[in-house]
Order: sequence, then structure tokens, then C-alpha cells
Amino acid sequence: MDLVQLALLFLGFAGLGLLLWRGGPGDRAAAAVMLMTVAASYAVEDLTWNGLYFGLMLVDSLAFVALWLIAERAGRWWIVLASAFQLVGVLAYCAPLLSSEPLAWALFTLIWGLWFLIVLTLFFGVWEVEADRRYALGGRDGSTLDDGGRARAAPSME
Repeated sequence: MDLVQLALLFLGFAGLGLLLWRGGPGDRAAAAVMLMTVAASYAVEDLTWNGLYFGLMLVDSLAFVALWLIAERAGRWWIVLASAFQLVGVLAYCAPLLSSEPLAWALFTLIWGLWFLIVLTLFFGVWEVEADRRYALGGRDGSTLDDGGRARAAPSME
């Protein structure tokens, strides 16, 4: 395993751990899907057909569907972003069908880049969970929410 892969896995597990610890039910379900995706990816990485990583494509496709279903019910933007990055990863597995061997390393570089974006999205998810809590508490956790104490007209888009 490459040093870059280890660093990305470590950061990913840190973000997933924070989501499992601080997140709500939807956040925890999405984090569990991501954990199962990582574990299943290592189990099926040798399933290939004609240059197509069929096993990885299947696992990532199932992860995309699961994340999208969770995103529709949880109402979290980070889950929508993670599922979008997952979809790009699934479509990237079709690259070997379009060309030959030289695209294999480009594919894996793209997958690593997408995993990095997913890891950033996980940390955005932790921030979103905490911001949602602060907003729900109305500033009672030490943050201040100054709205002047009176109702105002909403800003218009003119």
C-alpha cells in the first residue's frame, strides 16, 4: 500500500469516526455505508473483466445508491456531496472500456483524488452537524446569535 493511500485512509477513518461520534442517525448511517464500502473494496479488488474493475464498480455503485437514499431522508448537504463524488467514481471505472492500459493509472489517480474530496466532505459533514446543533440551540452553547430582537423583512433579490 502506498503512503498516499495510507494517509487518505487515516484521514478518512478520522472523519468517519467523528461523524459516528457526533452525527445524527442519518450521518451515522452514511458513515457506516462509507466504512462498509472501504472494507468491501478490499475484498473485491481482484474481480476484473477485460480491464474493467467490476467488483470495485459494483461496490461503489451500491454505495452511491445507499448514500443517495440516505441523503434524501437525512437532509444533509455533505451526504449529497459524498454521493455525487461516489457517482463520478463509478463512472470513472468505465475508462478502461474507452481506451487501453495507459488509462489505468489515470483511473486510480482520479479515484484517489475523489477519495480525497470525499474525505474533505466528511469533515464538512462534521462541521454541518455542529452548526446545525448550534442553530437549533439558538446560541445557548456559547455562540451568539444577534438578530436585534425584532422581525425584519427578508432581503430581496433585485
